[in-house]
Amino acid sequence: MKASYSNIKVAALGSALVLGGIAANAGVTAPKEPVTPPVVEDESLCDTVFGATKFKFDNGFINEFKVIGRYQGQYHWTDADQGNESSYETRRWRVGAEAKFFDKKLKFKNNWNIDGLDDDGDDVAFSDIDELYLAYTFYGDPKKGDFLTLTAGKQKPEITREYSISSKEILTFERSAIVNLLIPEKAWGIHLAGKSDKLSYGAGVYASSFEGEYDEWFDTSGSAFFLASLGYDITGICPIGKDSADLRLDYTYSDESGDAGPGAENVVSLNYDGTNGKFRLIWDLIGGFGNGTDVFGAIIMPSYMITDNLELVGRYEFNTGDAQLYSRYERRVADRHVDTYNSLYAGLNYYVCEDNLKLMAGVQYVNADGANAGDSGYDGVTFLTGVRLYF
Repeated sequence: MKASYSNIKVAALGSALVLGGIAANAGVTAPKEPVTPPVVEDESLCDTVFGATKFKFDNGFINEFKVIGRYQGQYHWTDADQGNESSYETRRWRVGAEAKFFDKKLKFKNNWNIDGLDDDGDDVAFSDIDELYLAYTFYGDPKKGDFLTLTAGKQKPEITREYSISSKEILTFERSAIVNLLIPEKAWGIHLAGKSDKLSYGAGVYASSFEGEYDEWFDTSGSAFFLASLGYDITGICPIGKDSADLRLDYTYSDESGDAGPGAENVVSLNYDGTNGKFRLIWDLIGGFGNGTDVFGAIIMPSYMITDNLELVGRYEFNTGDAQLYSRYERRVADRHVDTYNSLYAGLNYYVCEDNLKLMAGVQYVNADGANAGDSGYDGVTFLTGVRLYF
């Protein structure tokens, strides 16, 4: 038989009287249980604003859905012996969606370059897709410890340290000149990546003849390129790498040149990324040879977090052989081939909301010898300021 509400009240009152009588007879006051207020984590304004496009679901099929976007705008002023030029440009402008399924094992991502959508929405070329892929993680988490992931679709073939870092996280306005010369475009392909203890690895095959039509990269007569990477965690071994240190060897081979392929038949990169507290060091030894290109270069890029929001960045680059000036600034005032390229960059980054909103300022000095007899080469400075936005 169910107890009535009156009986419950009587029992509770009786229990209280009994406990009170025992305490009184003992000559002490019954201790009160301390009241612990619930812990409420204050959400920062940055988390509120940039988390507004992310939706989480409590079911086994879809776990997360997020609208994603990226805007990067910058102003530059180049002053060189060969001339000067200045302008503001939208460096990157993308929008898309990202979703995770089946306990976050399956990830879908699609990004579009907005500059391909602003003329006629009914006549958008398939090449305007920045990324479109499915990635399945068989075990682990790519951001935490061991994992194994297979990715299929249009994606970034990660070769060289600078190109492997997303544009929303790079420390300088532009990647190095030799990196931009040798890296492939984002391409359609399949890539397998994993990590086991301290060893990381990756291998992929991609189409290099893609020219915009949706079925063209399936053409069996088209060319392809191959990528392989092998890395090792050497944390604690190097003087600059006590907190984290990754040494990696990357290699790509392309059977022939293509719109999306690498800048040389063979591209090799031995690179490193290490941190000591607020100090970080990135370096890269890069070579490209074959298909009419023969170039070698070295990059060293230190950075230091002055405060939690302000970062100081430097970079020195040297490359020689079939080198080239950077197309976005230097070649606008001196469009010529060079055979020895020296570049020195210094900049400040202010993280308003981490990498979601970042303000940047930098200056880059470049000196290069002309590749042809009588060519004056290049000697000039470029000043840059800009904003990086990501959600």
